[in-house]
Amino acid sequence: MVKEVAKSYFTLLAIPIVLSVLAFIGTAKELLIPVIFSVLMVALALYTGGDEPQVSIELALSRDRVFVGDEVEVRARVRVRGGFGLLSIALPPASYRDSGDYARYAESLEVTRGNSVHVVFKGFRDLEREYVVRIKALRRGKFEFGLVRYTYHHMFGMRVIEDSWDKGLRLTVLPRYRIIRRGVGRIKPSLVTPRVTPIRLGPHSTDFIEVREYVPGDPFKFINWKASARSPQGKLLSNEYEREGLRTVVFLVDVSENMRYGLPHENPLEYSIYLILSLAKALIRYGYNVGLWTLPDTDIYVMPSSGQTQFYRLLNALLIIEGIRESEPEDYLNPGLLRIIAETKPILILLTNIADGQSVRRLRSYLCRGDEGRCRGLGRVLIIDVVHSSITHRELLGKYMETPCLGIAPSRARLYRALPRWTQVVTWDPLCEGVGGLVARLMPRIRWLS
Repeated sequence: MVKEVAKSYFTLLAIPIVLSVLAFIGTAKELLIPVIFSVLMVALALYTGGDEPQVSIELALSRDRVFVGDEVEVRARVRVRGGFGLLSIALPPASYRDSGDYARYAESLEVTRGNSVHVVFKGFRDLEREYVVRIKALRRGKFEFGLVRYTYHHMFGMRVIEDSWDKGLRLTVLPRYRIIRRGVGRIKPSLVTPRVTPIRLGPHSTDFIEVREYVPGDPFKFINWKASARSPQGKLLSNEYEREGLRTVVFLVDVSENMRYGLPHENPLEYSIYLILSLAKALIRYGYNVGLWTLPDTDIYVMPSSGQTQFYRLLNALLIIEGIRESEPEDYLNPGLLRIIAETKPILILLTNIADGQSVRRLRSYLCRGDEGRCRGLGRVLIIDVVHSSITHRELLGKYMETPCLGIAPSRARLYRALPRWTQVVTWDPLCEGVGGLVARLMPRIRWLS
């Protein structure tokens, strides 16, 4: 636009010059006014053309860590000295428009107030402006948020300057999760004797199991002296407590195309991450070791462990998980996952979207080991089928009507029958049932797997 203005200006400037020549030839005094005008314009262009503007921009974020659905303010202070023309300024996220990752910014962030692109006119006086942009986080992720770009166009087209700075700011959008505070049934493992060696068990917890006969190696502080004194046989008795990590739970997250059905910020994958964090929080509180892998393998995984630090490891891994279009060979599993399955016999919880027969064949290729035609399973697997029908229905009709909960399609029952018999399937429509109700349904099945 500025180039067109400059072109039009020089075209109009040529008219007075021609008139000044005619005035000189014809000695018409009234034609001398365009001469004066043309001289003034040329002088102004020469005076301002060599003056390069000095631009400084300060950028600040109100918060650098927010949850999905929260808003963050981007505050920019712009100071310009020198120059004469138009200045266009691009603030985050618009400043990343030319980057290859801009599609993720457009899907994950929404400007709710203000504008991230501004165009101002710089006259003879120094310019100072302050802009505030309010941005809503729609989707989890880690975002570079310090890039600022500006373009200066001299009013008469004498020069064009483009420059950018990176202020080094980062914005982290955390997925939301629900803390299950109320009891949802006894979810502690049903086996008293652990299935793994004590080396792989965590420290003793404070959850009491029973009083039993003392065996060499029990800590002296666990000896129950009062019960030992009352023992008819005079045996030394000891208290037994649950160990952290008595059982291991491994979450397997399907990141195939089926998990992307719906909106970029509302699809089975995003709801699966919400569920994993909520369920992992409860399991860690009850002393389970919790791990994470993706199907197919994306080199994003968390080795099983327990404690609050483990929860944040899961959170950081889930921040960077993305759906993929092309996968590894369908029978490929991470060697580390296979080793954990062989050594600890974990509870496998697979989150997927069983949308068609191809989904069933892909799951069988992951879960079945052995020769072709045989299905020797990795162990008992709890499959959570995250249904996408209500999500896509609301995406298509949400602007025109209140979309009802569609529930579970009968065709999915036929797909479930094609899965290996040693799997259990729990169907979940996120728009019909909250995470709390689903966790209450899952706990008895987790006890069954224990």
